[in-house]
Formats: sequence, C-alpha cells, structure tokens
Amino acid sequence: MATISAAGIGSGLDVSSILEQIVEAESAPTENRLNLKEATLQAELSAFGTLKGAVSSFQSSFGKLTSASLFNSNSVSVSDSDVLSASSSSIAKPGSYSVEVKSLAQSHTLASIAFDSVEDVIGSGTLTFNFGTTVYDPGTDYATADDTYTSFTNNTERSSESVVIDSTNNTISGVRDAINNADVGVTASIVDDGNGFRLLITSDEQGLDNSLGITVDEGGGVADTDMSGLSVLAFNGVATNAEQTQAASDALLTINGLTVVRESNTVTGAISGVTFNLKTADPGNPVQVNITSSNASEAEKNIGAFVTSFNEMAAVFNGLTAYGGADGQNGVLLGDTTTRNIMQQIRRELGGFVDNAGSFSSLSSIGITTNRDGTLALDSDALKTALSDDFDSVAQLFYANGNSSDSEVIVTGNSVATQEGRYSVSIADLATKGAFSATTVAGPITIDSNNNKFSFIVDGKSTSTVAISQATYTDMDVLAQEIENRINNTNSLQSNSLGVSVSYESGAFQITSNSYGSDSSISVSSQNSSLGFVSAGVSTEGTDVTGSIGGLPTTGSGRFLTGTGAASGLVLEITGSGTGSRGSITFSRGLASKLNSLLSEFQTENGQLTAKTDSINDQIESISQERIDLIERVTVIEERYRKQFSALDVLISQLNTTSDFLQQQLDSLPGVTSNNS
Repeated sequence: MATISAAGIGSGLDVSSILEQIVEAESAPTENRLNLKEATLQAELSAFGTLKGAVSSFQSSFGKLTSASLFNSNSVSVSDSDVLSASSSSIAKPGSYSVEVKSLAQSHTLASIAFDSVEDVIGSGTLTFNFGTTVYDPGTDYATADDTYTSFTNNTERSSESVVIDSTNNTISGVRDAINNADVGVTASIVDDGNGFRLLITSDEQGLDNSLGITVDEGGGVADTDMSGLSVLAFNGVATNAEQTQAASDALLTINGLTVVRESNTVTGAISGVTFNLKTADPGNPVQVNITSSNASEAEKNIGAFVTSFNEMAAVFNGLTAYGGADGQNGVLLGDTTTRNIMQQIRRELGGFVDNAGSFSSLSSIGITTNRDGTLALDSDALKTALSDDFDSVAQLFYANGNSSDSEVIVTGNSVATQEGRYSVSIADLATKGAFSATTVAGPITIDSNNNKFSFIVDGKSTSTVAISQATYTDMDVLAQEIENRINNTNSLQSNSLGVSVSYESGAFQITSNSYGSDSSISVSSQNSSLGFVSAGVSTEGTDVTGSIGGLPTTGSGRFLTGTGAASGLVLEITGSGTGSRGSITFSRGLASKLNSLLSEFQTENGQLTAKTDSINDQIESISQERIDLIERVTVIEERYRKQFSALDVLISQLNTTSDFLQQQLDSLPGVTSNNS
C-alpha cells in the first residue's frame, strides 16, 4: 500500500526551504562560472566579428591597386553629348578623335493593313520569320504597289522562326500576343493610325543583316501570297503585302575620316577600350572625343584610401587588445595570440621589400612610413613626386607584375599560383595566322553586278555576302584594299573583333586573318572566279606558339604561352620573329597582391579568423551542455537530500510518538507528579 508523506510534518522543519538553499549552494558557483565564461566568450565572438569587418574593409580599400588594368584609369570627354556619349576602359590609349555620326542603326518594321477592331479575325496558319539583308525599294506610293523587292540574303548566324496561329489566337490582338510570347526575335504591337488598328512587326535587332522576311502558310504547306487571311502579313520576294514603315539600316560613322559600320548604335572595337553610344545622326558636324589619362591623380587617391583604411583597421585592433584602455578597462582580446599573430603578419608585409618591383621597392620609398603607435603616415608630396618620376614603378610596387628583358615578350597575366622569381623563356615555334591563297587572276579586272559578291568564313565566323564597288580596277593593290575594307566592315567580323588583311602577290590575292593560332582560318563560303576566290584556292590554318617558361612545358594559344610549375598562371604574349632563347621574366607578387592573398587566407574556411570564431562558437555550445549536466547533477543531489529528510522526518515523528507514550506512562505512575507548567 502506498504511503503519503509531506516533508517537515513530523519534524516541524521547513524542508522545502532547506532543500532550496542546498540546491542553490550546490549550483550557484558553477552557474556563476558558466555565466561569466559565456559572457566572456560572447564578448570575444563580437570582438572577432568587428575584427573581421575591419579586415574586410581594409582588403576592399586596395582593390584598385591589385592589377595594372585597375591601377590605370582614363577619362573621356565628348564635345556634343546630344549626338553621342562615350566611355573608356583602362586599356584605352590617350588621344583625340573626330567622330561624325552619319546615320543611326534602325530595326526593320512592317505594318499590316488597317482593321476596325483589335478583335477582328485576321486568319490562321503559320508565320515564318526569316532574318537577313533585304534589297527593297518601297516606291513612292504604297497603295499603288509600285515597290520593288530585289533580293533577300539570309543571315547565316540566325535561324528561321515560326509562330502558329489558330482559332484561339487569330484576332489582331491574339496574333500580337502569340508573336510576343513566342520570343522569336520579333516584337509585335498594335497602333491606331486614325484609319484603323494596324499590327506593327519589328525586328528586335538593329542593322541591315537583321531585316525581316515573312512567309505565310495557311494550310497545304504552300506559301500564301494573296491579300486575304493571314497572308496580309506576307513580306518576301513574291508578296509584299505588309507595308515597310521603317527600313533596316546599319549605323554609319567616321572616326578621323575612316568609315565605320555597325549594326547597332552601341559601337565597340573601333577604338580599343572605347565604347560609343550613338544618339542622333548629325552629318557634316563631327564630334570631338578626347581620351585623357588620369592615372596619377587616381592612383594618389587610391593609395591614400589604402593608408586611411589600414589606420582604421589598426585602431580597431589596438582598441580590442588595449591594456587598461581609454576607460581603464582592458580590451576584450588583450593577450589573444590569434589577434596578435594576424596583425604581426600584416605589419610584416607592409614593412617588407618587394623584389623585382622597379625603382621603388618599399612603402617608405614612396612616402609611407610607420608611426610609433603602428599606424601609417603618408607624405603626400613624396608620393606625388614618386608618381611623377616613375608611375609604372609605383604601380608595380602594389600589383603582381612581370618585367621582361625582351621587349617583344609581353607579360599579360598571372594567377595566385604564380611564384616570385626569374624565369627563362625559350620559343620553339612562333604562332602563325590562318590564310587563303586565291587562284591567279590578272588585271585589269572589271567588277559589275554579276561578279561583285563573295563570302568567306573567317576564324569560324561567316562574313555573309560581301559586295565590293563596281568599277574597272587596273591597280590590283587598290582592288586588294577595296576587298579588305569590305570584308572588315561586315557586321559579324566587327561584332567579334575579327578582321583580315588582303594583298596581291605573285598574280593572286592573299587573304590573311588578323588572328593567330589554331582557331585562325580562312575559307571560301561563296565563290567568285573573277577574283580567284574558288575552292581550288589554298587555305592554311594558323598554329599556336610553343616553348617553355622556366625550363618547364607550357600551353600555347595563339601568341600566348601559359606557364606551369612555379610559373603556373603566368601568361606571356610572344611577338617578334625570334625563336630560341628570348630572355627572361622577373615576376613580383606586389604588396597589394600579397596582402590580398594574406587577408583572404585569414578568412577562408580553415583561416585563422574563421578557426577562432568556430572555436568560440563550439565553446559556447559546450556551456549549454554543461548547464544541462549541472541541472541533472543538482536534481540527483536534491532527490538524495529529500529522501534523507523524509527518513529523518519519519524518525523524528516516531521519536515524538514514543516520547508522548513514555510521558503518558510516567504520568500514570502512583506518587509521580508531572510538571507540565
């Protein structure tokens, strides 16, 4: 039978209060220790978070000092921003240019006949859109159909696209939505011109080579050309039912008198590193574009930001590790070895020398010195003088770079794996260009509409149809120049920064790619026997450069060699005509490059900062487990004492009962007087 007990009833003791005091006495020291430890760890974790933020900010401050392209800068000005705007990258060379915008690029636009309502049914079938170059004269009056459709040449880089129109989308608005939803490179819209609603169809891309040809199949697999149903949208060599409201055109401009053609109003590649955005045509009124170097002033600003950011980071480090800081309290991270080690490594890099950097090999040599408190001081006058005397050497003090003893061996790249040192360069084979040797033809040559066209595949890109000026050429060099200009003005070559050179040698035209390497090639796509551009001509593919860097094998691509081993990631452009030994490359990592690698290493998954914060988080998690263990231990102790007090309570109750019995017996004895007062 179970018993019911209430602690303290038998003894009269406040057992609950006693047990609470015992539990408090057992747990309080450990709890206080854990609370203090957790508070300390949380403070350290917060401090390391602040530290990581300071390190990251410092790393960001020298981002523009880590490479030649970022260190150098240019600015561009335009005399008339209403005509065009321009921007430049670091590779643009200072210079002045006269730019005349003769015409803008336009997208081809066609319009349907007018309808009374956007819900009028236009018809069903399949619309097929072709893209290419249209030779078309709309005439003077669309209504009389006095237009002349001469030819359409497919753009070989764009495929035909089809849109199916059925009973669910055969209204004017339905056809518009079907075309737009198909995403075929064409945009449709509806315009009310006052006479009714007309469906406008516009090519998404500008330029002559992106004009539209539309064929319609209303069933039976045969193109429809009548003016009923969906065929009212036909626009091709057989039926021009749709009206051309805007002809496709290329952008035409001249740069210092040289004609440049682009299919877009965004012009790149005409001047290396410069992008033009054409806004309006203004024939006869050239715009002056000036590109100037702002290297020194920009470098001075970026180096100043580097010094300021380091001092801000140093202030954070100093505050967190201070002894008896400004308020008399020690910094949270006073004595922490990780913090001290990180700052020591950073200061070691800042105070060291950069090998092979040029005339300046340390920060002190350009006016940056260390104060007694560990912060940096910048002598602006000394820095300006250094930048003025030898800008390149100041730049090379910061970014990873290589100097070549052979002016025709150019260092163009490196990676974090490239080690400092001196590397010999040896060339086995120089890179060559792809070429095409035409069959022999003798001048003079008369070019007319029957023999003025041809096309080539240059470095894997089709020129599409090239048409040269019709004339009688007695000077073959003049004709070679005409062929070269026309090929190089094709949209596909210009948009891919490709080109050729053409010469007339030994009675035949020689066409040579401007590119080097195994991807360089030229072959005839569309023949022209009058010029010798026939399949019997000889195509020769280009080859890649081969050689070694530091005595180790390399990978060649065009004129570029990429090193292995200690020179991994080192990229050299091999120009000139010499093979065999080509001198040596002296490679230096640069101060900003070294610091960038060091700070990145601190913050990697296995880096010191990450490892430290992970360790603190692990310790905080262990405190939670210690608290659980403490509760379990104290609970056991409480239960043990509770049992002991319960047993004591029972014992005292029994003793009290015995005492009462004895007292009663004594009181009942004859002659015994009880004194209960």
